[in-house]
Formats: sequence, C-alpha cells, structure tokens
Amino acid sequence: MAEFPLSATIAGVEVVTIPATEYAELLDCRRRAAERDFEAQRFMTPLRSRLDLDPEVAVFVAERLGGLTVAEVNKETTARFGAARTPARSSIHRYWMRLRQARRVAARQPT
Repeated sequence: MAEFPLSATIAGVEVVTIPATEYAELLDCRRRAAERDFEAQRFMTPLRSRLDLDPEVAVFVAERLGGLTVAEVNKETTARFGAARTPARSSIHRYWMRLRQARRVAARQPT
C-alpha cells in the first residue's frame, strides 16, 4: 500500500493525493477558520452609535452639549424625537467626549 501523501506534477501544477477523510477534515478546518475570522471581524469593526446613524438627532444634541447637563439633553431629545430615536445618556456623553477631542485636535492643527 502506498504511503500518503503522494505528490506529483501534472501539467506544471504540483498536486498531492490524500485520503478522502483527511481531505474532508481539511475542508472542515478551513470552514471553522473562516467562521472564526468572520466572528473576529465583527468585534474589530466599531459599531456605529445611534447618533452616528441619525444626523438630525446628532445636530440637536451637539447644539445643547456644554449648555445643559447630559440628563437634560437626553430629556429634551426624548421630547423632540421620541424614545426610539433618543440615544442613551452614556451614548450622549461619549458623543460629547468625541466632539471635545475633535475640537482639541483641530485647535492644534496649524492653519
């Protein structure tokens, strides 16, 4: 009986012969690796906040930040847009921090 894997070159292409069960295992390993890569990509891609997805609400919130507390901004946003379009207070706070950081970076840029 032949030892596996057998290798040869056919029409300039190197090929290997392995048992069908080993081939099935390799295909299964490739499938599992692709699934892991897909799952890992989900965690590496940042999720977009409700404010990023709704510019009208984002402008409304940005106009009020700094003049009102986050809780007051949240309350006014709920009154204007309803609970379904209103981001959580923590999201509003993170958005405020991002805006402040962007302003700091812009202020440091030479004109």
